Amino acid sequence: MTDKPAPSVFGGLVQFFSLIVPVTAVVWVLAIPQRVGLLIYPEQVAAFMLGAALFVVFGRNMAEKSSAKRWIDGFLCFASLVLGVFVYIRFPVLSEGAFQHPTEAYVLGIAVTLLVMEGLRRVVGLTLVFITLAMFLYALYGDYVPGPLRGRGMAFADVMRFIGTDSGATWGAALQIAAFVVVIFVLFGGLLLAVGGGNFFTQLATRFAGRGPGSTAKIAVVASGLFGSISGSAVSNVMSTGVMTIPMMKRSGFRSEQAGAIEAVASTGGQLAPPVMGAAAFLMAELLQMPYRSILLAAILPALIYYLSLYAQIDFIARRDGHASGSWLEKETLRKVFSKGWLTIIAFVILLGSIFTWNKRAEVAAIWAIGALVVISLILWAIRSGRSGLGPREIVASVARTGGQTCDVLLITAAAGMIIGLLSSTGLGFSLSLFLIGFGGQNLFGLLVVTGLVGIVLGLGLPTTGVYLLLASMAAPALIQLGIEPLTAHMFVFYYGMLSMITPPIALAAFAAAAISGASQVKTGLQAFKFGWVAYLLPFLFIYKPGLLMAGPWWEIAYVFVSALVALILVSGGMLGHALTPLGPAMRLLWLAIGCLIIVPLRQFGPPVLEFGVSAAGLLLLVFYVVKVRAGLGGAASIQDDAPTAPTGETGVSNTS
Repeated sequence: MTDKPAPSVFGGLVQFFSLIVPVTAVVWVLAIPQRVGLLIYPEQVAAFMLGAALFVVFGRNMAEKSSAKRWIDGFLCFASLVLGVFVYIRFPVLSEGAFQHPTEAYVLGIAVTLLVMEGLRRVVGLTLVFITLAMFLYALYGDYVPGPLRGRGMAFADVMRFIGTDSGATWGAALQIAAFVVVIFVLFGGLLLAVGGGNFFTQLATRFAGRGPGSTAKIAVVASGLFGSISGSAVSNVMSTGVMTIPMMKRSGFRSEQAGAIEAVASTGGQLAPPVMGAAAFLMAELLQMPYRSILLAAILPALIYYLSLYAQIDFIARRDGHASGSWLEKETLRKVFSKGWLTIIAFVILLGSIFTWNKRAEVAAIWAIGALVVISLILWAIRSGRSGLGPREIVASVARTGGQTCDVLLITAAAGMIIGLLSSTGLGFSLSLFLIGFGGQNLFGLLVVTGLVGIVLGLGLPTTGVYLLLASMAAPALIQLGIEPLTAHMFVFYYGMLSMITPPIALAAFAAAAISGASQVKTGLQAFKFGWVAYLLPFLFIYKPGLLMAGPWWEIAYVFVSALVALILVSGGMLGHALTPLGPAMRLLWLAIGCLIIVPLRQFGPPVLEFGVSAAGLLLLVFYVVKVRAGLGGAASIQDDAPTAPTGETGVSNTS
């Protein structure tokens, strides 16, 4: 037997199981088994999907491997399928009577652990593997740990049985949320992009970003924000939109590291931008037992502030450095943009209408939107003889492609389920919460700083989903016990889990952008850190100014939002030394001082009038400055963009710097 046929066979099987994963999720969310009278546990379905996901992970790129590695990976693929089917069949028996089948449960736990750890190593590297193994060691030898974190030791066989059969471990909430919610939304995003959603967002951004200074970078911000809100992945967002926006920014005068950093920061923000956000947002809704629409509403104002901060910095830098306006870009009329993107609009209307008007669960609403995309695309394909719309082959390929993307998330959440289960069974989660509560009881701000730093450090080797799940289990309960609202505590750890994407030395989103821009990875990461400065402060505002999360009366929400906008403009202008016009040293210092004072929760240290007074002073300072500029005082009556434009007749995007 030659080496060549094996990859083709495995390639087809990988495509098949990539398709099976999202199809199984849709079938379960629509409650089809229950409708036909089948009694199936969600753990059974999640285990089957995990087995299929492991098959996909081990079976990828089989053609590029040596014969020996093919045999190894082929065995792992077979073992993964056996695992998924076995748990699907035996879970009802083992979950209720593992003590009656000790050997079977013991072997199952070992198999689950080995397969998930090896799959995890291939998907995200060794960091999460080491964290999981550390939890295993604590479960075995926790009674040897000195101090308040001392636990109770468990026998190795008991740990393995727990991992393989308990609903609070591998097959628990984390994996189920990923399998039945995250997979559905990734499928929705994949189909939306397949019908032209990405191009629609880009053209829409081109229309609304204007022709002023730095408009190419502003287009990148708007397009990446819109695109990222449905992709939910910072790195994939960079690789999708960055290939167009980064060369565009470089051509208009931005340095390579600046262009890469702007794209990285804009793409990272997609994880917190409604209506879809990232996978962690769905996990948050389920862990808090809160409607997804509540998460969406809470995320709106922080997302706006995040993107407006980046937008303002771009405008100030472009005016300071004289960057071109991008007038050479082709811009379609709004009528043409909407005529091409009407299917995307319909999908979003159905999604949001189902969530907010008909009170459907988020995953059910997404399936309705998916159904509309598929049906309308097939009708267009049939009417126009395949000249537009998606045909059956394209739809199946898109479903399989997005299904393959979700396999990584399923492995990450399976490992997170193991960690969460061991935290609970060993008592470490409770001990850690008590330790943090004791620390925070004396210094809440210090506890917040420590939590944020832990989130960033964990994120250096983990995706946002994994970081959020760990912090939601270890740190969020302590914050809640100290009186912080559950949603606020979870949003705090969610943001800091995300920030690792733009925080050196790893900064995965910035490094991906650097690969496109050709700039130094280190310089791009540092620039991304500077552009994204507001994201490091926002979580603290959630704690001290909860109006930012739509909590409280309308006037408080409006005040917090407006004051935050004033602060970010003042701080951005002060740091850059330029706003609409250059700022002198004294004015820079004044802008920075007032901007920082607005951010500080002065109500914690004095009467409310102190905070309101400082915010009013900042607003008046900005109003006076804008009036002065518009009146033409100081030689800044008209601000022109003198940077060169493309030669007459040149259109499109060039790849030159």
